[in-house]
Amino acid sequence: MSDMMIPTIEELTKRRMESLAVSEKAIIEHPDEYREIKKIIRYIISKTVDIGDYYTIAKKLTRLLDKMTESGNQSIFYYYYKNIDPQQRGQARYFRANCMDLEQQLKCVDQLRCSKRHIRVIQ
Repeated sequence: MSDMMIPTIEELTKRRMESLAVSEKAIIEHPDEYREIKKIIRYIISKTVDIGDYYTIAKKLTRLLDKMTESGNQSIFYYYYKNIDPQQRGQARYFRANCMDLEQQLKCVDQLRCSKRHIRVIQ
C-alpha cells in the first residue's frame, strides 16, 4: 500500500478552480499573447502541419505559453508549456493532440470568465 494520499473530489475541484483562476489572471495580463495562442492552435487543428514546420511552430507556441506562465506555475499554460516544448517533453506525434486538449482547456477558462462577468457575445 502506498503512503501517498489519494486526493478527494473536493480537493481536485479546488485545485482545478485555483488553476483556472491563475490562468484567467495570465490572460488578463497578456491578452495579445492569449489571442496569438488561440490563433496558432486553431491553425494547428484545422490544417496539416508539415513535419519540417513542426519545430518552428512548436517553439513559437512555447514562447507564448512561457510568457503566460509568468502569472504562476499553477496555470494550465505551465502544463502545456512543458508538454509542447520540443526541448522538454514535447513530441511531434502528440503535438496536435496536445493542441486540441489545450483548446478545450481554454474554452473552460473562457466559460469561467463569461460566468463571472456576464459577458455577452454580440454578432
